[in-house]
Amino acid sequence: MSKLRMGVIGAGLWGNNHAHTFKVLPETELIGVCDLDEGRALKMKDTFGAARAFTDYMKLISSDDIDAISVATPDFTHAPIVLAALKAGKHVLSEKPLATTVKEAEEIAEAAARSSGKLMVDFHNRVNPILTQVRDMIQDGQIGLAKHGNARLSNTTFVPFEMLSWAAKSSALWFLGSHLVDVLRFILADEVVRVYSVARSGTLSGRGVDTKDFHVSILEFCKGTVVTMENSWILSRDNPSLVDFKIEFVGEKGQIQADPTHNGGLRRIGEGGLKYNDYIGITPTGETRIGGFVLESIARFVDSVMRGAPLLADAQDGLANTRILAAIEESVASGKAVNLASAGA
Repeated sequence: MSKLRMGVIGAGLWGNNHAHTFKVLPETELIGVCDLDEGRALKMKDTFGAARAFTDYMKLISSDDIDAISVATPDFTHAPIVLAALKAGKHVLSEKPLATTVKEAEEIAEAAARSSGKLMVDFHNRVNPILTQVRDMIQDGQIGLAKHGNARLSNTTFVPFEMLSWAAKSSALWFLGSHLVDVLRFILADEVVRVYSVARSGTLSGRGVDTKDFHVSILEFCKGTVVTMENSWILSRDNPSLVDFKIEFVGEKGQIQADPTHNGGLRRIGEGGLKYNDYIGITPTGETRIGGFVLESIARFVDSVMRGAPLLADAQDGLANTRILAAIEESVASGKAVNLASAGA
C-alpha cells in the first residue's frame, strides 16, 4: 500500500484534528469525511481536501477505496461504528472511551481479535511529554513504590453548557475520567483492582444539563498504590483554562508533582482576565510533519498500520478503561466499594 486511505467520522473539534493530521502526513490520503450534519461534513471536506463527504457512516465504511476509519463522534456513539468498521476489515482509530458499557467494550475486543484490521484507542496523553516523564520517573524507581496519589482532570462549566451539545448523555467521568484512568494505568504500569466513588448532582441539572456534577473516586492498584481521582464539570469559568489537570504521587523515597494544565510560559491578560495559550499540545511544524502530542498520537496510528509500530493503546486497554469507569458508576449507585473482578458488565 503506497498510502493509507482514510475516512474520518465526526466533524467536530477532534474530528478536525484527525482530518488535519491525515491531510498533512505524506503516508495518508483523506478520502472521505462523515457527519450527520451535511453542512459540517461538506465544510470538513472542503477544509481538508477530502474526496467525498457522507452523512451515513455505513456508506463511508463500505467504500472500497478507504482502508482505515477514525471515529471522532460523541462518547456514547463509538461502539456501533467501531464494530461495523472492524467487521468490514478496516483499520480503526477510535477516540476515547472505546465504549460506555462493558458489554460493548467486550464485543469490540472480540471483534478486534478476529478482524484483519488494527484497532487503536486515541489515549493521547500517553505521548504527553510531561506525563511520559512522570511514567519514566515512576518506572525508574526514582521515588520508590508510589504509595498514594491525587489525580484531577476537570473542566469549567463552559464544557457541559456550551462546548458539548450532548453533555447530558455523558459526564465528566466518561469525558475526562476515561483519559485519567488510562493515564494512571500507563504511568503506574499497573491495574485497578478496587474502586469506591461518590458523585453529586444539581448544579448542571438545575440549568438543563441532566448529568452528574462531579465524581470523586478512590482507585486501588494491584501493587498497592491508592489514588484519589476527581472529575468535575462545575469549575468556575473564571479559571484561566477550561481544563484543570494535576497529578501527584507520594512514594517511599520522594514525591512527583505534575501540572499539565497550563503552558505557563505563554500567558495573555485581557478582557476576561488571565489566559494560557497552548504551545505543547499543538505546535507548528513543517508541511509534511505533525507537531504536538495531541496530533502525534493520531500519527502513531498511521505508524502502526504502515510500519508495524506498536499500537499506542489497543482494544484491551480500551476494555480495561471501560471496566474501571463502569465499576465507578456501580459504586456510586450502590454506595459500596466495587472489586473489578465482580464489577457488573
